[in-house]
Amino acid sequence: MRNEVVVIVGAARGIGHAIARAFAQEKASVALLDVVAGMEELAAQMTDHCGVPTLGLQSDVTDYAAMLSAAETVRATLGACRHLVVAAGTGSGKFGFPFWNLEPADWNRVLQVNLLGVVNTAHAFAPDMVEARQGTMLFLPSVAGQIGSQTDPPYSAAKSAVINFAQCAAKDLAPYGVRVNTLSPGMVRTTLNRSVWEAWNAAQTEADPLCVNIK
Repeated sequence: MRNEVVVIVGAARGIGHAIARAFAQEKASVALLDVVAGMEELAAQMTDHCGVPTLGLQSDVTDYAAMLSAAETVRATLGACRHLVVAAGTGSGKFGFPFWNLEPADWNRVLQVNLLGVVNTAHAFAPDMVEARQGTMLFLPSVAGQIGSQTDPPYSAAKSAVINFAQCAAKDLAPYGVRVNTLSPGMVRTTLNRSVWEAWNAAQTEADPLCVNIK
């Protein structure tokens, strides 16, 4: 992967950060994008540890203009993106079973980040790959997008839509030598999933034999 430019969206922590580290260990040039502050410091740490060029950008996937700007900055700093991984995601933060435990308004942010965030990112970075007639995109939906998880219906529905969008994008980009794939993790112990466990736990009663305190 030496000299390959890789962009990881959602790289501050969890699965996205692990993927970014793996690419850096393979000597790729890595751009780490996330909505949280401190991305420059995180990138500098990765450069120190792996000895590869890195770039850290605070970028919000729900803001298309911000993603266009990020693509331009990556191009000017590391070179045109050849491999894109979109691992950004969020849940409703509530226990969604049955679905009417949630309000329709609880869906908005989840759809903005998990679905439209992927769409915004793909739109921003696809032109460089099309021009070069090579590249890869990897989206991280979830097994929840395959089976209809009742734990968080907005999250599940958004992830299902990501799988469908990836199928559309794969067909559109194949003639240009660009591959689009999805990887659907199961339950992984991350900050994102902790909110799901805690929301479920808060909904239980002390008399419930299945009640487990999350520490």
